[in-house]
Amino acid sequence: MKSFRKIIASTALVVVGSMSVATMASAETIVGTGATFPATFQAKATVDYSIATGHSVSYANPTGSGAGKTAFFGATLQDFAGTDSAVSSTQSGSTAFPWVYVPYVSGAISIAYRLDALKGATLNLSIPTIAGIFSGTITKWNDPLILADMKSAPIWVNSTTKSKFKGASALWTETSATASTVTVTLTPAALKSAKGKKVEVFVDKAKKSAKSVTVAKKGQIAIALTTAAATYTVKVDGKEVAKFAQQETTPTLPSTPISVVYRSSTSGTTNNFIKPLNALNSAWTVNDSFTTAIPGGVVPTSFQAGVGSDGVSNLIADTDGAIGYTEVSFVTDATRAAKGIRSANVKNVAGKFVAPTAAATSSMIADSDIDAKGFVTFNFKQTTNTTAYPFVAVTYALARTAASAKATVVGDYLKWILTQFAPAQAEALGYAPLTGAILTVAKNNAARVGSGN
Repeated sequence: MKSFRKIIASTALVVVGSMSVATMASAETIVGTGATFPATFQAKATVDYSIATGHSVSYANPTGSGAGKTAFFGATLQDFAGTDSAVSSTQSGSTAFPWVYVPYVSGAISIAYRLDALKGATLNLSIPTIAGIFSGTITKWNDPLILADMKSAPIWVNSTTKSKFKGASALWTETSATASTVTVTLTPAALKSAKGKKVEVFVDKAKKSAKSVTVAKKGQIAIALTTAAATYTVKVDGKEVAKFAQQETTPTLPSTPISVVYRSSTSGTTNNFIKPLNALNSAWTVNDSFTTAIPGGVVPTSFQAGVGSDGVSNLIADTDGAIGYTEVSFVTDATRAAKGIRSANVKNVAGKFVAPTAAATSSMIADSDIDAKGFVTFNFKQTTNTTAYPFVAVTYALARTAASAKATVVGDYLKWILTQFAPAQAEALGYAPLTGAILTVAKNNAARVGSGN
């Protein structure tokens, strides 16, 4: 894999302590808003930081990356903004103040669906098929291209409709003809209650454990297995989370119409969802608006628009036959999952169907570029990277570098996320912490916030 090639050369490595001087200053109130992609992450981060430091931090009423950028550069938001997409020269305008991107966490964009007829079978989709669905050229669930994707890889069925360990969920990825990986995600509350307990995968027929792992600090646990045609039960502390079995025949796909759900507002999630489609076909235009990104610029009347990641996810969960795109934490949410929303496995350009896990997200992002301002550009031609999940996003804070009491706290908050909160909590919340060269740049940029440099 290539390294980050455009790392800021003029910025010295900043050693970030566990908490900066901002935590010892008088308490400040800072407010951010914008991207909904990190809303689940921010909901806990803001609370934990406020408790730890005495500062009051909120990520208020996020409606999308477009709204965040508009507020930040329009000076209606004084502290920081969230975005998952790049700032254009039009958006920044003749901005008088210096600013910087601070990437702080990444995550997978789930190709989320609800299709009750599959009866727990995981939907396998290639990028060309996803493009056909979201352009409106594939309109029925029994389309030959969907059927071909389903036939091109083994089908694994999870027959457990509701996890018996609250806050635990599982995804299955077949890595070869004789091996698979089951990834168990524990929400922060589930992680706390499961710490020191075992995650086990049982071979039902043999009535024995195939492998077990003791829960420690990580909220996402990957267990590699040698697999055969058998049924495997995944348990946390003895409680069933999922029951997977390989289905020998391709599931019958219904002839019902596909109900496509997209983001109504300008959205960084949309921007990042479009990027792999654009890499396949330039008829897709990479921008924040789905209505102008779609080839031809005309959205079929059968499509539904959802407000924010919550709105999109709720529409999918409430509609049998629906499909859309949203950050994966909105899919693993227990209430939506109980309604039947699931994440598809996506075929990457190396030819492997991959689930939207933190490890697969990090694998994809590791082969990226980062520019002098701190913005990451992904590589969608990773033809030998079999573990990469192609629909990903890095989310950023837009923050001022000019010195002020509030900006100092913003910088401190972002450094705390990068060095303490994300490494410990990101996976449990359905995200992936930043690592390697991108983390180095992120720390440097966070240190610039409020520094006057």
